[in-house]
Amino acid sequence: MTIQIETPTTPRPPLVPPIRGRARWTAAVLLTAGALLQDVEFVLEPASSGSSADRIAWWADHPTQIALSQAAGILALPFLLGSFWTMARLTRTHARRTTAVAVTMLTCGMVGLADVHGVEMAANWLVQSGHDEAALAVLDVSSPTVAGAAVFVLFIIGAMVGSIVLLVAQVRSPYVPRLAPVLLLTFMVLDFALGSGVAGHAAGLASGAVLAWAVVTGYTRPPRPAKAERAHSGT
Repeated sequence: MTIQIETPTTPRPPLVPPIRGRARWTAAVLLTAGALLQDVEFVLEPASSGSSADRIAWWADHPTQIALSQAAGILALPFLLGSFWTMARLTRTHARRTTAVAVTMLTCGMVGLADVHGVEMAANWLVQSGHDEAALAVLDVSSPTVAGAAVFVLFIIGAMVGSIVLLVAQVRSPYVPRLAPVLLLTFMVLDFALGSGVAGHAAGLASGAVLAWAVVTGYTRPPRPAKAERAHSGT
């Protein structure tokens, strides 16, 4: 004999997107503008993955292009910070602590990245003034001191750990399409592991575009259907 027991379940209330109204369009801009500017930065400086000497030689030959590239990189930072806080609104309901850690680490990463941009801008100013050797010494400093180590920790550790924790928060959130964390993981592999700036940030832009679409359309991931509990006994 088989006995089937149906356990009544309380219907779940419908999910309400955390960003509604006109704020959706502001959120969509924040989710994409920073990544787009970063991609422009790397496209404008094709020598960014080369040695410091190669970069300095390229800077000297392309003063306008490197100026535009560095400007795009600096302008990306406030939009990136805005994108992290916008992502937090999509993930904090279902992953509050994870979101808090992610946003804190990524904010630290942006502080470190701003410092890196400052160093590279100073080196470029030296190049444009004809002081190539001094610029090389700035980029290839062998003793960065405690302050340099702090910048390294803020940028590298903050950006890498923050991205990983944010990935976990996105997977847990029903307001984030599954494609977004997949593209975020692609960004991390291409940028952090393989050093491919253009392709990596293109993947990051694609992830932001998916999130922007989700916000504008009011996307919610449908919940899994509840399963009836079954008990079987045989005689």
